[in-house]
Amino acid sequence: MDHMVIDIFLENSYVPIYGITLVVAMIRYPKYFDTSLKYFPILILYTFLNELLGILIFKNESFSLALNNLYSNSNIVIYNIYMICFYLYFFFLFKFHIMNNKYKAFIKYASILFVMICVINLFLQNWFHNYLYLIFFSGSTTLLIIVLLYISENINQPIRNFSNNILFWVATGLLLYHIGYLPIKTIRYYHELAGIIEKPYLRRVHLSLILLMYSCFIIGFIKMKRRPIK
Repeated sequence: MDHMVIDIFLENSYVPIYGITLVVAMIRYPKYFDTSLKYFPILILYTFLNELLGILIFKNESFSLALNNLYSNSNIVIYNIYMICFYLYFFFLFKFHIMNNKYKAFIKYASILFVMICVINLFLQNWFHNYLYLIFFSGSTTLLIIVLLYISENINQPIRNFSNNILFWVATGLLLYHIGYLPIKTIRYYHELAGIIEKPYLRRVHLSLILLMYSCFIIGFIKMKRRPIK
């Protein structure tokens, strides 16, 4: 019974939190409209609409983006495209705010490698039918490293200044989410290969991580006291 209540809460919370984050981001937009974060609300809106579209495709058999009836019930392609946009956005965002030239060079070459992997994957798998695990694992691992580089570069700032910096909260949310989601995705990949039905707890943890990450984003928007560096 407890699990049922938790599942109902999580299933009905993870999409609304995208909308709540977007509203808070727009309310606080005057604080960062002319900075590198000015496109962040667009990414949040994209996330919100992408999730709504995914649910629509999943629940409505007559609705499809595929040109081939073979994949008419698949919503995988929209998540594959979203995943690439998500990672590239944060790669460039943190590259803009990291000062260390060696770190910047790492992000530059890691981003190029990531794009190359995406292009190669285009010819190796069907984007409408297969989740692109190679792109996820390479993008997620790279983003984790970049976030850790950003945090390590700024960790010596006064705690008050650091906690009032929205990028700190964005980095924290991304860090917590991907540390938790990488093992989940690894288990799902194994289950897919072995033909094992996914355990319910995996989705509970996944949705909890989404709420945690976007809660960090919301806190960051609320606590930000000054504009980040242009």
